[in-house]
Amino acid sequence: MAFVSEIVGLSNNIFFEVFPKLSENEFEWEKEQKDYENWDSFAQLNIITFAESKFDITFSLDESIEIKSANDLLNCINSHLK
Repeated sequence: MAFVSEIVGLSNNIFFEVFPKLSENEFEWEKEQKDYENWDSFAQLNIITFAESKFDITFSLDESIEIKSANDLLNCINSHLK
């Protein structure tokens, strides 16, 4: 199982992969989907797919829909790794 710092780092990196123009200064764990200019259904799918692949987990449809921030993603990943 990954250490907490690894989980946080990998989760953070997902957002920089999906949103390549996102700078470190712009990233906030609580920043919501509506606050990202390019967070559309394709970006949502990429976030889910990258997380599932990196952590070898599978989100339910409900979980996938409920992820609206980096913090939501982190919490969802953590719930699968317990």
